[in-house]
Amino acid sequence: MRTALAGAALVGLVGLAGPVVTGCSAAPVPDAPPATTEPPAPPAACLLDTGALQAATGLAWTPDATTAGDARCVYDPAGGTGAEFAAVDVAPRPSGALDDVAALCAAGSRTPAATGFVCRLEGGGVFAAADRGSELVTLAVATVPDGTTAAQLSTALAEQLALLGR
Repeated sequence: MRTALAGAALVGLVGLAGPVVTGCSAAPVPDAPPATTEPPAPPAACLLDTGALQAATGLAWTPDATTAGDARCVYDPAGGTGAEFAAVDVAPRPSGALDDVAALCAAGSRTPAATGFVCRLEGGGVFAAADRGSELVTLAVATVPDGTTAAQLSTALAEQLALLGR
């Protein structure tokens, strides 16, 4: 008797579930949005061409994603110890800004480059600044990494300033 009752109950449940399942499957399932494969845009301050920077310095440079933002981006050279890095800063440009930041340059080392200049820092590093419309962009490498020279960095930063103007 139990088996007969259990069988009848099962048939009854299947009979009730049929319309419910059919009712759910009658509605069309919307298409899933296509997956995007485009990476997100880099932070605004990460504007260096790392391929050109590597070609000019002989070192691969990688932006540090943990500190990157729209106002500052730090690039680490391959094989660096952490003390060597390139910093890019983007800020609103006040009047006379290029001449003001040129005070950081070692005497007689300032040379024109694109819409700004490149110079040597007193401690042996390299500094560059450019007027980019309403923004002042500065590039600084305070400690020259092993595997490159201050002269190579000066050339590389001058090239980067030219690329920024495009």
